[in-house]
Amino acid sequence: MNPTHDRSEGDEHLQVQVPSATKLDLAVKAAKAREPIRMVVLRALDAYGVEVPSGAIQDRRRNRG
Repeated sequence: MNPTHDRSEGDEHLQVQVPSATKLDLAVKAAKAREPIRMVVLRALDAYGVEVPSGAIQDRRRNRG
């Protein structure tokens, strides 16, 4: 496993249906941590033992200012 996220691998789109309460809880946790839901989900997948490249868990939003 490469310790850094290689963008040349490309990211894949993944769409899942979750209960409304689950989506709301994800949104609340992301808002409290001031990070995108994507990061919360990737951390959870990593904690569950799913392979997530270390560099993939980062905020990709643009700074506005």
